[in-house]
Amino acid sequence: FKKIVRGIIMDELKEIKIGNTKIIALKDGELNLPKEVLVNLSKEIENNLDNNDLNLSNINAFLIQQEGKNLLVDTGCRDIFGPTCGFILDELDKANVKPKDITDIFFTHLHPDHIGGAVSKDGEPVFPNASVKILSKEIDFWSKDNFEEIEVNGKNFADLAKSVISAYGEKLSSISEDDEIINNVHAVSLPGHTPGHAGFRVDDSNNSFMHLGDILHTPNLQLADPKISLVFDVDMEEGLKTRTRLFDMVSNEKILCSGGHML
Repeated sequence: FKKIVRGIIMDELKEIKIGNTKIIALKDGELNLPKEVLVNLSKEIENNLDNNDLNLSNINAFLIQQEGKNLLVDTGCRDIFGPTCGFILDELDKANVKPKDITDIFFTHLHPDHIGGAVSKDGEPVFPNASVKILSKEIDFWSKDNFEEIEVNGKNFADLAKSVISAYGEKLSSISEDDEIINNVHAVSLPGHTPGHAGFRVDDSNNSFMHLGDILHTPNLQLADPKISLVFDVDMEEGLKTRTRLFDMVSNEKILCSGGHML
């Protein structure tokens, strides 16, 4: 079944269980990325991008439920990227979860499409009861005051990150790679996209699930050719190394996985 919200066809929720942990994918929206943000494209693919959905990218968050906990991993982008995105509250409603019911938030990183939904336009917290965790390297990077007035990874990105950090105030804490977010859910450092970029891993009852963060944005392109990168990577070379390493790991170990831009 599907339903239409604001003229956009939305899929029903997808969920799995790893032991006693329920993981629900929340599709905040989707958009086709302009070829100008894609790096290392072949001429053949570049010439065909306007005629198909090779450059389609989802924007996803994840709800993890266990033992009275509602952990939200990322919060979507609100209205920052136009009318095809910003459906995080609609998705939570499908799961019968209200904003006040979110007990914990983990931000994989502080890019606008992952944190915009955490605050209102006035900078107020959307999830007032949530404790927030972020890798310390990520907080340190976006807290600096030397960002340039550039479109990607510039002052606008940093200002939004700082507003989210400020909005959650004492409810926010920094963690290190491999730290436990909630029971059996651990942060996984995935450097390159941003310095403190992360995913998460769930291991329970001999089963595993891994969230790959933003190591890829366009699955139809990057699964076939991992060398394709995006201008959103702070360190493109390190991001490529991380992407290659994680692809090898989940393939060799046959780990069920998803990410911020693929389901």
